Amino acid sequence: MSVSDEPDVRVELTNTSLRPGAELAGAFVIAGGPPGDAESVELSVLWHTSGKGTEDLALVYYAAWTAADGTLSGMPNPHPFAVRLPRTPWSYDGELVKIHWVARVRVRYGETGEVVREAAFTLSGATDTPARNAD
Repeated sequence: MSVSDEPDVRVELTNTSLRPGAELAGAFVIAGGPPGDAESVELSVLWHTSGKGTEDLALVYYAAWTAADGTLSGMPNPHPFAVRLPRTPWSYDGELVKIHWVARVRVRYGETGEVVREAAFTLSGATDTPARNAD
């Protein structure tokens, strides 16, 4: 598959501003279904940092469907999901460090093909203002 032939993958969230402990809901779709040579589809909900210093990353949810175990052929498309979020860490947009939350879908296909799509969201105590950490 060439770059122009890579799978069209989309991640959509019902809400992009969530409170701690809330449920993140959405769906991902692979237009036309997974490629015939797909090896796996993975869904992750995670947070990661960027900025100065060591970057951190933590998974709060992970699911995989693979050709090897036969689950890929039965995966619904579009695939709805709902994940209960933790209380922390809150999204943070500081000058030195930022905390980002994303729902990520990865499709692996062929020898080395991979498509990754993300939908960002904010986890904070307020749903109508940009997130700031109280610390």
